[in-house]
Amino acid sequence: MTTTLTLASVGSNSNVNIGLVLQGGPDGTKDGTQNALALQGLKDACLSSLPSSSGYQYKSCTPHTYTPQSETLGAYSGLIPSKSGENDFMMALGYYPSKAIQTAANSNGNKLFAIVDFEFTPPVGNIASVMFSEDQIGYLAGLVAGEVAKTRGGKVAVIGGVDQPSVRRQVNGFGSGVKIACSTCIAYGLYSGTFESDPKLSTTVAHLLTDRKVSVVFNAASIFGTMTLKNLTTQQGIYAIGSGSDEWVTNWAYGSVPGSEHVLTSVQMDYTVLVRSVVQSVLKANMTGGGTVFYGVNTDMRQSAIKLAPAHEAGGVYTKEVEEKMRGYVKDLTVGKLTTGVDHKSGDSRSSGSSSTSVQLLALTDKPSSSANNNKSTNSDDNTVSSSHQNHASSAYKVPRLLLDPLPLLGGMLSLFIACLVIQAIDLIGPWVVL
Repeated sequence: MTTTLTLASVGSNSNVNIGLVLQGGPDGTKDGTQNALALQGLKDACLSSLPSSSGYQYKSCTPHTYTPQSETLGAYSGLIPSKSGENDFMMALGYYPSKAIQTAANSNGNKLFAIVDFEFTPPVGNIASVMFSEDQIGYLAGLVAGEVAKTRGGKVAVIGGVDQPSVRRQVNGFGSGVKIACSTCIAYGLYSGTFESDPKLSTTVAHLLTDRKVSVVFNAASIFGTMTLKNLTTQQGIYAIGSGSDEWVTNWAYGSVPGSEHVLTSVQMDYTVLVRSVVQSVLKANMTGGGTVFYGVNTDMRQSAIKLAPAHEAGGVYTKEVEEKMRGYVKDLTVGKLTTGVDHKSGDSRSSGSSSTSVQLLALTDKPSSSANNNKSTNSDDNTVSSSHQNHASSAYKVPRLLLDPLPLLGGMLSLFIACLVIQAIDLIGPWVVL
């Protein structure tokens, strides 16, 4: 059910109280983070004087922000319901506030709520689910990867986190974008099964991708993806495409972290644009609840919720020519000339024939091919890797033979024991033999 969101308790000539619930944690508002961008969006839209000539239905707006102590379900459970009485409209970021938002919405049927990066299915009548077009995020990354890989071996990859629709939308969007930019390129993909830090698994994934000689990798796995990209950029010189924030700023610390010169760009989700647009829509009384609102690319950067970060140190690879091509792609995507070919509900590819995926999926159990030799590889064989990587992999997982076959060890210990007995006997009888 779709419901027009109107501020039932607020007169048209009154002040509106807007509550923004930020993500929890101690570093929540540092430069470039989602919280910092969202705060700016609230400041841009929630003004002390709203111009009626621009379509605003209210006189003024007062912002309120709340930050839980941690990013857990429990941290939000008391916060949001307790603050809902103080605000005419409340919005929160991410999955963890979802249950608290629903509790508050159920108890305040005449109040307005929204949640970003989470989709209620089935929808809740007085909650708007606000989403970035995740397929476009992957699609832009795929276009960049394809353009760069044309002259760098033609193999690219995307690291997905948990295999779920939101991640599949990015993974399959990536594959579709690669095909548009470089029809001869191979796009690999994998699902790590996690978004969290896992050094051992990260090393496994890095080996999988270097074995296949990829030259560009896109992060669709949050913290896990960043960890793996840092490994690939520093150890292998592979080029990285970040996501969410400008990762060169947030995760490579303005170029002070090793490997930063290999960060091509990042596909940014601009929370400033998104929050500003949502709040403005509420204040103009044209927002709807009970459904999902999508924000994506736009040729006007001020209105584009999804955009590419600058090349920073990688300008020699992510060149002005590539940037110009990307502007053309964005324009075509904005007007509908290009589409991602991804089904929103499932996250599957609709444009890959009988297959539901637009990438060649790799399993974490995949092993390098024993037939590979002489450092040769082919574009058509997922299992063909360089012999140097094979040797590295085999030595890394080699089990000591004594642990596999204990008999030689036992025999050696018995021989040593007998030798010790003989030596002791000689020590005892030696003087008598001499006499």
